[in-house]
Amino acid sequence: MIEFFDAEAFNGTASIYDNHITFNKSLVSYLESAYRVRVGIDKENSKVYFFIINKDKALSKEIPETSLLSISIAKTYARVCSKAMVDYICNAFNLSIPKKDYLRYQAIYDDVKKAVIINITNEGGL
Repeated sequence: MIEFFDAEAFNGTASIYDNHITFNKSLVSYLESAYRVRVGIDKENSKVYFFIINKDKALSKEIPETSLLSISIAKTYARVCSKAMVDYICNAFNLSIPKKDYLRYQAIYDDVKKAVIINITNEGGL
């Protein structure tokens, strides 16, 4: 199978603030179909998964409503706001967000998993 290089695939970043996570413009197109997201962590591989959930699935009661988070999408960014979610991620990976600052990590979209994946081992997003 041939894989083609796509510069956009290497430019994805996620910025973690004290009460939300913002994804940059290169990831917006993958998140446009999201009605909600579901966050999962993989401590062993230092990854955070944002699974894209469409409206039909979100309203089907198949997934507990308490594990679904709202997502705001604009032309140049997408944002998931939840202090509890950020605290959960920071506790899981022993992260500390400096006051009035943020942490930035590389993020990619995985077409098989239908998720944006933040690589916690790659701070700086490069």
